[in-house]
Amino acid sequence: MSVLEIAAIEIDPERSAEFEEVFENAVTFVRAADGHLGSRLMSDVERPGHYVFLVTWREIADHTERFVASPAFRSFDELIGPFLVAAPQVSHVSSAFGGEVQL
Repeated sequence: MSVLEIAAIEIDPERSAEFEEVFENAVTFVRAADGHLGSRLMSDVERPGHYVFLVTWREIADHTERFVASPAFRSFDELIGPFLVAAPQVSHVSSAFGGEVQL
């Protein structure tokens, strides 16, 4: 069963356009990772500078062990890190019923 990573990201709202442009390049490292099934960056319409990054992984270890330990993660982090106000708040969820987690 797949796992959905939910990462709450906060940046300076004044840098949103720049962040989104850089993120478009950075996400290619995530999308190329083994076990990546889909991803999407969502912006909070009520709180500028707040985003939710959703990533569906084949299994949790694809994210927490393999991707995080990879050079691709370091490249991703180097690109988006300068924009972060605080470390992203990350959780992993799976479907309680109804099948796989879909984006």
